[in-house]
Amino acid sequence: MAPSASARIPALYRLVFLWVEPVSILLGAIYAHSLQSTYLSLTHAASAPGPSVPIATSIVMTQLANLYLGLMILEASVLRVTADIKVWRTFLIGLLVADVGHLYSVAPAGSWMYWQYWRWNTIDWGNVGFVYFLAVTRICLLFGVGFDDAPVRLKRT
Repeated sequence: MAPSASARIPALYRLVFLWVEPVSILLGAIYAHSLQSTYLSLTHAASAPGPSVPIATSIVMTQLANLYLGLMILEASVLRVTADIKVWRTFLIGLLVADVGHLYSVAPAGSWMYWQYWRWNTIDWGNVGFVYFLAVTRICLLFGVGFDDAPVRLKRT
């Protein structure tokens, strides 16, 4: 049974989606705009342009930073103004789709990227490990895990 529309959002979800994820998105925006060479080098050192980032790449990196900021503001503000689980679920379904896209985006680096965590650098932990954590956390919320008024019941057919 799904949680009621007025169900109190459990503290873990509020911590992750109102604070941890927005701060991580802000850090991504700062790196994408202000530390472009570092961001690109950490993403894929072999194909990074080096210390001098081409203008076209710089423009795209700044656009990425802008999208990160927009996402951060939307997540931090929309989810703060409501405890309506329907709003939270709708918003987090969209972010779960984005998680899949984010994970897909690193495929050109090789399949090892998805499971060889011991080879990951800082940005890989953000692009893969942290996204795994966020996706699992979103799925848990979507299934009502941790909600007091949401006992798991199997429907008889």
